[in-house]
Parts: sequence; structure tokens; C-alpha cells
Amino acid sequence: MNKDPLDVFNRLAGDLPVDDAPDYPGTRRPKNRDKVLDNSQHEWLNDLPSHEYLVHGNKKRFYTIGAVALALQRKPVTIRSWESKGWLPPATFRTPAPRKEQIPGKEIRGRRLYSEAQVVFLREMAMAFEINDPNNADWKGFKKAIADNYPNY
Repeated sequence: MNKDPLDVFNRLAGDLPVDDAPDYPGTRRPKNRDKVLDNSQHEWLNDLPSHEYLVHGNKKRFYTIGAVALALQRKPVTIRSWESKGWLPPATFRTPAPRKEQIPGKEIRGRRLYSEAQVVFLREMAMAFEINDPNNADWKGFKKAIADNYPNY
């Protein structure tokens, strides 16, 4: 009984040394765990206005359409237009709907919310396909990349 009782926990990740152990117990990666962004590469995210909401009991950071527009150097009306044309999928998340009708005759819905992964993806695609450069913009590639790879979380 000379062993340290905490050694049992050090071996939870298999035979890996503690420094190389994954951030989950056992040897199989969890299937439903969300991807974690490395924010050191995305320091520009700190400049965008964001809100935290609980999703399935976990705090998640979300960005409004205005923040997405800032990240893409566009206006919010442009992002809405891209969504209505089908270039962007509809927003995955929304704020709770207001209790009363805001605009007569218009459907009551919450504000569009985009996850960090979605904002980062959109900005990376905008840079990769140079959509802010009118002479070199590859709109077909941009729309195809979004249709094929847009994150749903």
C-alpha cells in the first residue's frame, strides 16, 4: 500500500503519460463533444460584440448578425441578403422571440445568432476566396465551400 491513491486517476487515459493524456477519460474520443476553438489564432474575435447563452446546460458564446458583418467587413443587410438567396444557411440559433409583435404583419422571431465556429469559418472562407477584393473574388468557390462545409454548431 505504498502507492499514491491518485495514481489510479493518472491511468484513466490508458497508458499515456499524464502530459500526453487527452482531455477526456478512457481511450475513445467522445462522439458528441463540441470542437473547441483555439482562440489564440482568432484574437480578432475578442473585438466583436458577443453574448453568452446556455445551450444544453453549457455556456456558449454567440455573435449577432452585426458582429458577423463586422468580421466579414460587410453590412448586416448584406448577410441577410446572402441568407435569403441561399448562399448562407439560415441561422442555427436565435434569441427567444419577443412577447409582442414588433412590426405589424411580420412573423415574430428572435435575432439570428452565430456560434464562434460559424463566424471563424465564414471569415476564413471570405479571406480564402477574397470576397472583399472585387477583382479577384471567387464567388462560386465561396458559395460551394459554404454549402459543403458550413458548421452546424
